[in-house]
Amino acid sequence: MFAAADIFAFMLILMRMVGLFLYVPFFSHKSIPMLAKGGFAMAFALIVFPLVDVQVALPETLLPMILWMAKELAVGLAMGFAVRMLFFMIDFASHILTVEIGLTPSAEFDPSHSTGANPVGSMMYFLGLMIILSGTEYDILRAYISSYEVAPVAYMDLNAYAGDYIVRETAGIFKVGILIAAPVIAVNFLVNLVFAVLGKVVPKLNVFILSFSARILAGISIFSFSIMMIVGYIVKYSSGTTEMMMRFIMFRPAF
Repeated sequence: MFAAADIFAFMLILMRMVGLFLYVPFFSHKSIPMLAKGGFAMAFALIVFPLVDVQVALPETLLPMILWMAKELAVGLAMGFAVRMLFFMIDFASHILTVEIGLTPSAEFDPSHSTGANPVGSMMYFLGLMIILSGTEYDILRAYISSYEVAPVAYMDLNAYAGDYIVRETAGIFKVGILIAAPVIAVNFLVNLVFAVLGKVVPKLNVFILSFSARILAGISIFSFSIMMIVGYIVKYSSGTTEMMMRFIMFRPAF
């Protein structure tokens, strides 16, 4: 039989796991039922429970219990947000690519958000999902287990450095997104420049209509040729996910 303190410790672990699953890709999809998400969270919490040392006493009143569970949920959300940063960067890069290529009016269904999306965005999303599920998921689980050493359940002190780090990494999203889309941006600039010159040389030429086809052809070609470069940027960004998960935690013990 489990003691009341063990059940409370499991609940704290479960709350941190639920917070992580609310942001982690695949588990955060709207197409996955809430019952399935809760089952996955409980299954992973059962796996983690014997692996972490959670020494807590059952609070005598309800308020400390609610505060501790809310703190664990906040820690899980912070770590899940760190994992989600990769897909924020992919979304930003795919939006720039879609606009530069000229595929903005073309929309399709996005199963991750149950909303409309563009073909480039959907392809980039599943590319990032494939990369993060090719070994990074084990690092995410190990980082979750290590988070109990960085942010034990018995501490409520705020980490003063987390806010500055989050701002810096948020700015990095725009930098990496621009670098991913840079080849297409450059080619699109050259295409527009060429057609601008043609419009001056041949005034009767309808450069506005012709430039759309040229932009799409050139943009898709350069995008296809630079796909390995895009994969390299995504892999490099995803390699820092576990460190980002640890640094995003807002609660640290005051030693």
